Amino acid sequence: MIRIIIIILAVYFLYDQLFHRKDLSSLSEAFQSFSGKQGFYFLFAMVVALIPLNLALETVKWRYLISKLEQVSFWNSFKAVLTGISVSMFMPNRVGEYFGRIFILKKADRFQAILSTVLGSMAQLITTILFGFVSITFLYPQYFGLDGFYFWLYIGLIILLIVAAFTIVFAYLEFAAFTDILKRITGREYNRIKKYAQVFSWYSSADLWKILLLSIGRYLVFSFQFFLLLKVFNVPVNYFQAMMLIGMVYMLMTIIPTIAITEIGIRGSVSIYVFETWLQHHGLFSGTSALSVISASTTLWLFNLALPALVGVIFVYSLKFFRKEPNQ
Repeated sequence: MIRIIIIILAVYFLYDQLFHRKDLSSLSEAFQSFSGKQGFYFLFAMVVALIPLNLALETVKWRYLISKLEQVSFWNSFKAVLTGISVSMFMPNRVGEYFGRIFILKKADRFQAILSTVLGSMAQLITTILFGFVSITFLYPQYFGLDGFYFWLYIGLIILLIVAAFTIVFAYLEFAAFTDILKRITGREYNRIKKYAQVFSWYSSADLWKILLLSIGRYLVFSFQFFLLLKVFNVPVNYFQAMMLIGMVYMLMTIIPTIAITEIGIRGSVSIYVFETWLQHHGLFSGTSALSVISASTTLWLFNLALPALVGVIFVYSLKFFRKEPNQ
């Protein structure tokens, strides 16, 4: 019954987004406008070809994290990632990804699995923040210049961002220290949560570096997809400029609470604001700029979220919601 409810909710929300909301109404217009452009289908094919790589990197990352609890094949890990995307479509801030994945496990403690999965999400969040910091250092001089007071303000901003970046990365790499911190904070109550607090100590700095590098690799893949789509729809930016603007879009997206199914509209709005502001500032804005940016953003959402979510629905029946308690 639970499986049927999940399938109905996922399919309904996707159907509603794809056929009843206006977010996609401009996409067909954009295809008609730009499909005759030289290299259109080649660039589009490159974006499609990168979808499996994006999902594979996330699969490898989650499989590595969960291997501390249970050995899972690559195929089952891949199914877990897809079902997680399906469940996340109708839950806030993609928390459904955690539940969609852990129910594929046969023996591992599910709450421990959630904590391990959250660690992977933290690594992806840190990656987004770090690239966002780089974007800020690039975009600041573009808008404010470096004359007089703005120069010293810029220097202070760079110092602040560097300190923040090192602090975030250091805290992440010292993740195991949270076990000791919890032990000191909880005192005698520690024994009640010991089973779960110990999860933090399972991952060494080397493990965390591997997870962070996989997160960076995945970020570069879907950012490159975004760049290719910007070229497909004729947005006048080079790779470096696009990466800086994309970095700002993703960082802003991380601080806006969303449900994955509504993310398409919010992502489009944020993308238009960031790119339109930059294009206007450089005299590159045209009548089709907004259409181009929203088309690129929407297409990326379709490929990296909507399509995997539809495929993931097939594997919902693999989820094991009820089982005997695992042997510890």
